[in-house]
Amino acid sequence: MRLKLVPPTVVKEAEFISMIEEFHAAGEAHFVDEDVLVSQGFKVYISWLERCQLGQLEGLSPWSAYWAFDCQNDNLVGLCSIRHSLSPWMAEYGGHIGYRVRPTMRRQGFGTEILALALQKASQFGINRVLVVCEPTNLASISVIQNNDGLFERQVSVDGALRNRYWIPIVDTDE
Repeated sequence: MRLKLVPPTVVKEAEFISMIEEFHAAGEAHFVDEDVLVSQGFKVYISWLERCQLGQLEGLSPWSAYWAFDCQNDNLVGLCSIRHSLSPWMAEYGGHIGYRVRPTMRRQGFGTEILALALQKASQFGINRVLVVCEPTNLASISVIQNNDGLFERQVSVDGALRNRYWIPIVDTDE
């Protein structure tokens, strides 16, 4: 693999903010809990992510955030989140794993790698079958999911917007 997943850290603030700015410039500001980041600052945002992982935020199921770095040059390529368990809404519309590749790093296979690494992390949380959801018009994401053995289950409507549901079995590589 060309990438490694690491927990968010204050040490990489400049790189993370640069990636966020790329998402904004591409019109994609809907992926990060920016209210915490913008209103309370980066250190509070990192602490908030740590509390999410521990299940310390009321109304949210525990979930872990990871940033994907290129192993050769340590550049921040993207991010992912893994929900340890699914609320009823997430079980229908959200899924276990979300991932993003920064706009300048797309079309290089990084999405497939980020999802593959996230699947390995998901198995560490005791998840043996992962639900991944994407928009039916997001052909790149569909390809990423299928490259990771995702099987289309059905399409659902979320507030009038369609979403495809895919299931990916976690294969135990220790055998």
